[in-house]
Parts: sequence; C-alpha cells; structure tokens
Amino acid sequence: METGEAPFYYVGTDVDGVKIFCGNDDKPFIIESVIDETRLPNLNLRQLIFIFGIGSLEEIRKVASHAHKDSLLVIIEPNPYFLQYAMTYEKFKILDNTNYIIVTEKPDRLTNLFKLLFSSNLFYLLHNVEFYYNYYYRKHDGASVKDYITEIRMAIKNKYFNIGNSIHDSLLGLINNLNNIKWMSENVDVAKLKGSFSGVPAFVVAAGPSLDKNISQLKKAQGKGIIIAVDTIATKLLENGITPDFICTVERLAIVWDYFYEKQEYPPNLYLVSSLVTDPRIVEKFKHRAVLPMRSSVREYLWLDEILGLSPNHYMWMGASCAHLAVGLALHLGASPIVMVGQDLAYGEKGTHATGTIYDEKPDEDDDTEGISVQGYYGGLVKTRKIWIEFKQIFENMFATTDQLIINATEGGAKIKGTIQQTLADVVDEYCIQECNVYEKMQEISSYSIDWNEVENKINDYISSLQELQVNVADHLNVLKQYNRKWIYSMPEKKVKKLYKSLKKTDVYFKAIKTNQLLYHNIQGPLAILVQKFNTIEETDSLKSLKQNLVVQIELCEMMENTIWYIIRVIQENFPWKSTD
Repeated sequence: METGEAPFYYVGTDVDGVKIFCGNDDKPFIIESVIDETRLPNLNLRQLIFIFGIGSLEEIRKVASHAHKDSLLVIIEPNPYFLQYAMTYEKFKILDNTNYIIVTEKPDRLTNLFKLLFSSNLFYLLHNVEFYYNYYYRKHDGASVKDYITEIRMAIKNKYFNIGNSIHDSLLGLINNLNNIKWMSENVDVAKLKGSFSGVPAFVVAAGPSLDKNISQLKKAQGKGIIIAVDTIATKLLENGITPDFICTVERLAIVWDYFYEKQEYPPNLYLVSSLVTDPRIVEKFKHRAVLPMRSSVREYLWLDEILGLSPNHYMWMGASCAHLAVGLALHLGASPIVMVGQDLAYGEKGTHATGTIYDEKPDEDDDTEGISVQGYYGGLVKTRKIWIEFKQIFENMFATTDQLIINATEGGAKIKGTIQQTLADVVDEYCIQECNVYEKMQEISSYSIDWNEVENKINDYISSLQELQVNVADHLNVLKQYNRKWIYSMPEKKVKKLYKSLKKTDVYFKAIKTNQLLYHNIQGPLAILVQKFNTIEETDSLKSLKQNLVVQIELCEMMENTIWYIIRVIQENFPWKSTD
C-alpha cells in the first residue's frame, strides 16, 4: 500500500506486547494477544479453523496450541493493511509448527480458494469447521467478517450439493450406461472423430434470451460451419429454417425424453451427441447417428474404459450442462473458432430463455436471484442465478486451459472470461468462407470396433471379484455386529485389544473401495459423508470414542455389502451381451 492509503497506521508495541495503532481520524486503538476462551479449537479433533485477523501472531499461536496437530488454520485478513503490517513487523517463526495459510481478499473473490480447499481431503473436515475472530474483529469490526462467513457457508453447501448422487441414483445411471453401450458398435468411433474438423468454425447454440436478436445470422453459417445445438433450442432452430449438425443432451431424467425427443422428428442428417447416462430411448431414436463419448474424470467411465478397451481419445469434456458438452464436442472436433451463441447465463429483458422453447409454456421459475449480479456482455451488471454463475465458472476454467479461439457472439447476457466478443454477423462474414458438408464427413468416419466376447469375459471376471469381496465384507460385518451386540459400559483390556484388531481390519475394505472404480463411483457420495462422520470422533482412548468408531465401521461395511449386491444384479440384468441390430 502507498502511504496515505491505509485506514490506520502502526504506532508500536508496549512492554506487555499490546500493539497500538492510530486511525486516520487520530483515534488510537489497541490489539492484545488475548484469546477468546469460548471459541478455542478441539485438541483431540482434526478441524478446519477459519481465523479472522492477523493483527497478533501471538494470539494465533495461542489458538493453534489448542488445535489438533493435523488441523488447518485458514487465516483470513479482511483488511490488507493488517497483512502488510504483519509482514513488516511480526515474526512468523512462532507459527513454524502450525499448519496455516493466509489470505487477504474480498469475500466474493474467494470462490476458487474454497473450491481448492474443499476438493482436497479437507472436505472430510467440513463437519468440523470452526470460526474464530481475533481481538481486533471481536472488539472493533465484527461486521467485516459476516460476509466471509456467508461465503464460506455457501461454498460448503455447494460442495455438499456436488459430492455425488445417492447410491440409488448412481445405480440408475449404471443401468442407462449398460443399456446404451450396445449402440456403440453401430456408431462413430469418438477417438477417430478427434480433430476431424480442424479449422472449421463451430457455432455452439444455447437457448439464452439474446438468441432472439441474432438467430437469423445462423442461416448464413449453415453449410459453411458446424452448428451444435443444445436440445432446448433445436426445435426453434428447425422452425427458423436452420438445421443443426449436432444436438447435445446430457441429462438422465425421463423428462428430457418427454420434452425434446418423444414426439419430435429430427432430420436424418442430424447427429446426436450424448452422455451414455442419458435415457436409452434417446440414443435408440438416433441409432446410427449418435456420438457416444466417455465422460472425463468420472470413475464409472474409467471402469467402462477398461471393460471396453478404450483410449483417452474416447473421452470428451462435458462440464455440467448440454452447453458444456457442445463446447466439449467443438474442442474434440478441432473446430476453430468456437463461437458461442445464445449463451446468456443471465436474465434477458423478457425472461430466462429465447422465445419458441419449452419455457414459453413452462417458465423456468427460480427464487434464488435476489441481489445476484455479474458483469455484463456490454459492461455494467446483469441479473443472474447461482447455477448460471457455476456454469460460467466452468466455461471460464475450461477456456483458461485451451489455445482454441473462443468467440462469444451471444450479444447479451454475462461476460465470459477467456472469450473475445464479436457480433455473430461479423463472425459469419469472417470465418464462414468455405463449404463444409458435416453429414458427409461424419459418414466417412468408421464406427467403434468392440470385441464383445472379450468384454463379456472381463464382466464375468469383475462380477466374480465383487462376489468374493462381498463375502469377505459380510463375514467381517458379522464380527463387528457381534461386538456391538455384546457391548457393555466397561470392557476388559484383553477384549479391547481384540476389538482394536478387528476394527483395524476394516482398513483393508476401505482401501478396496478406492481401487474399484465402479464401486467407488456408486458409493462416493454417502462414503464422503461417512468419512466426515468418522472425523467427528475425538482421537482419545475412551470407550466412547471406540464405540463411535465401531458404529461408523458397521455402517461402512453395511453400505459396501448392499452396494456390491446391487451392482452385481444391475450388471447381470442390464449388460447387453452382444450388440443389438
């Protein structure tokens, strides 16, 4: 900070360690290294401790001395002057034995930090979050901290929302995957599709309200570029004389079939691009005109990859929506530039979507909009939603990792970092200069070649390994349940040692989950919650902690045994043992 920018300045420290500051109004104030006894961490519990204020490292050291050795202190300093003061005058060596990070940033700009923290093993400590205000914020400025706590709690809530489906929902997804892979032999090999449209402009068309202004320009792009539509907007394009080359869908819900596919007849030169988890009726409707990629970073597809003998080039970036998948397709094709159209991610003057979509009849209502705004395409602020902000951030993170030219020709809505802005008319004039018959080119690309006999052998081997694991887990579970049934308030030392030995054996099965991609995928959401529950058990030698540990381990083994049973049944009842004509 430049001289005069700070709201106060450091005067000095007296013989008792009290720090004296003076505000620009010439009113002095002090910071003492006095701890708040009511907010101290738990020495016997790993925690994620958010400490507000760095005015006194001695106070932080005292707080840290009450924390578990593996706890993490996230020291947030709302006022950057205090950090500058600390870097100049404080001796950080006193925190050498403490796990900590220091942050000075505005609350609404901490999203990426929280995502980073909560995507690590620190996620398992989210039941063990503590907030601590230092002396300054307790005595002088508690209001500055409130927005930070709101952002932290919101980030935790969002993380819980995204940790994974229930076991039931995951198994439904497995059913769809198994029913859809039978069509792979009949459709284009995604690996051979990679880079096949290098240098051809691709127009990714979403259903944002701004599309009403420039949809007519897309007609000029037809036959000279690739038109990729989300399923929400495909019908409107057709009604406007524009035939997309691809239609993208990702959702597993049956309502997607009801709204966009059951009664809609699409042109015979239109290809479907679909996640394997989508409703099998949609994939069957397109038969020989489906692009069926693997989904990156999802364990279920890593399992399918191994079973089907696929390669990294069979994967495609899908993000969290149809529009993300559409961009993922354009990237996979090697298209350039990639042009985003109708990707508002914000409210328009007349609503949430372009006219002529399902939302004319069924408005997309949402009460989660008050006070939420982002920078607009044309500057200023535009009204948006939390889910659209999430989608925008996913796009921006993706664009930061690619060298492809991304043009935002939406002409409205939210500004998307990593894109250049240009009108759709100008983009079409500049880049749509050569003829390109997408359908003919797609017809030249060969289909998947899968040895279904080998796949069947791998499936049978996998089922055998699951059955063996299920028997072993069931036997171990019976031992744990016997201990629980016979539990008494006191326990002889000899019996305690036996119990410890049995509890230790659970580690073998816990590790087995992480080496089994499909089991891990189906169990990951509930498992994460269970591990959090385990981390709320204090690390003491008390019988109370031992009992809590036993109960959690029984819950883990029951979850494993039941999930394994269901996975075996789902595979046996839904695997297409041979390709279907």
